Amino acid sequence: MVREYYNFIKDYLRLAELKTKYIIINVLSTFFYKGFSILLPLIASLIIKYLTLNNAKITYSFLIIFLIAYILYNLSLYVNYKIYGFNMSYCYDKMTKKVLDKLISVDNNFTRYISKGRIMNSINSDIINIGDMSDEISELLMGIIQVIAVLIIVACYNIYLSLILIVFSIIYVIVSNKTDRKINYYHNKVQIQDDKYSSLLTQITSGLQEIKTFNMLPKLLTKLKSIQNRFSKYYGMKRNYCVIRDNDVKVINYVFRYLLYLCIIYLMMIGKADVSVLVLMISYHEYLITYINDFISSTSKIREVNTAVNRVNDILEYNSHNVKVGSLDTKDIYGMIEFKDVSLKIKNKEILHNINLKIDHNEIVAIVGEAGSGKTMLLNLILRLFEPTSGKILLDNTNILDFSNDTYSSLISIVNQKPFIFNMSIRKNLDFVDKNIENQIEACKKAGIHDFIETLPDGYNTILRENGSNISGGQKQMISIARTILSKSEVILLDDITTSLDPDTAKLVPRLINELKKDHTIIMVTKKPDLMRKADRIVVLNNGRISAVGNHKQLVEKSEIYRMLQSRKSPSRIGVFDND
Repeated sequence: MVREYYNFIKDYLRLAELKTKYIIINVLSTFFYKGFSILLPLIASLIIKYLTLNNAKITYSFLIIFLIAYILYNLSLYVNYKIYGFNMSYCYDKMTKKVLDKLISVDNNFTRYISKGRIMNSINSDIINIGDMSDEISELLMGIIQVIAVLIIVACYNIYLSLILIVFSIIYVIVSNKTDRKINYYHNKVQIQDDKYSSLLTQITSGLQEIKTFNMLPKLLTKLKSIQNRFSKYYGMKRNYCVIRDNDVKVINYVFRYLLYLCIIYLMMIGKADVSVLVLMISYHEYLITYINDFISSTSKIREVNTAVNRVNDILEYNSHNVKVGSLDTKDIYGMIEFKDVSLKIKNKEILHNINLKIDHNEIVAIVGEAGSGKTMLLNLILRLFEPTSGKILLDNTNILDFSNDTYSSLISIVNQKPFIFNMSIRKNLDFVDKNIENQIEACKKAGIHDFIETLPDGYNTILRENGSNISGGQKQMISIARTILSKSEVILLDDITTSLDPDTAKLVPRLINELKKDHTIIMVTKKPDLMRKADRIVVLNNGRISAVGNHKQLVEKSEIYRMLQSRKSPSRIGVFDND
């Protein structure tokens, strides 16, 4: 048990990185207020003893000592509360920064390893629980000292009474600790189901439109109900052991209290104890119960916080397979992209094979092909989300892996199928890229969204709901495009951006792309036949290989795959739930 809690505390201290002086202040303030709380009953018994002996001088002396001890007790308690609040804030700030820094740096497989629901629960509750740990460690150490101190004081008065309290303490701790372990075991089970529920609920709120369209709700509600049932089962087991700990274990207390009272009465009858001993023993028995309960509560909390520590460590210790990049810092870029013998394997499965392709500045290139042909992975390679297994990708004849992260992110930007919009004003969403109001307006005009923004009651100061839910998908996409234009990047990637656009808004995209072409290299993945026709060149992918390259007219003549893509309507995308 000692080794177990030693490991818990060691893991916590390594994670929290608290300053040593604040840990010392926390422990010392706990030591003093706990110490004075032990002395108060002893001083009170001495006041009663000398009062019964009619010794006024000594009685008043102990009254003064009692008052001083009480004041020092409250001062120590005040310092303890203050340092606890400081440690809590410090730990919360430190943990939050660690987790957020990690989330920014992880690779695309992270959410397959740790669900979004668990990530949110870790940030919202686990980190807060970890902040309690320093105080619980102090309480645990001082709880042990308090119990030992009480037993020593009682032994000084009567060894038999001390033995009764020692046996009581051992049995009480063993039984309480055993039930508490069971509580913690089922608490972990409850937490897992809560993570699953949060994760699935997050996915449902993200894909509400598709869920309604394809009538997925009944099946999803069934899945939610299944998670709820498991949650209720484990929570019920946890509560059963809580009842044992909080009620049944109290029987042990009552039995030993009865034995203690019998012994005290017997000692008083034979003249070996007086009223002061009675007051002292009754007080210390109650204090002992409180100390042991505090001790058990601390061990329970530490074990529970250890679960939170492990959950946060799972996030922080995730081994990201991030691409190693260089430190080249230059803005003197023209915008030519070239793939040289590029191949990519993931888990021994070949995704792309021997890609050779050169894309010039001011050129519009469309990447087309069947689902799973490698279109989006081609963009992911340009974004450096993956490193080619062989070959290299060049930006103006320089390997893209040589650029620093800050430099490269300023040179390459992407507009995704489902762009993310923050729950803040349109202007503040654009401020993340460029705070110049005139530049924002010009970008929105190019994106074709300025006139719509001007019709809103608050214009650019209109607050967008979470993920832009109070505007249409097309309007959200156009704001995202305006944000990309503001980035002044040389290469713009468009990943099937017309998926969420209504027909009227989609008609604006070809004009917009031609406008962007004046200053950028445009690489777009698309299913739309009309957008394919607007490209200067079209690259047809088939099973990770380039099947054909040319303009619309050339490919209609020589590529069967391209002719098939031209005659096919784009399928609707439906939400995929991978909560299992």
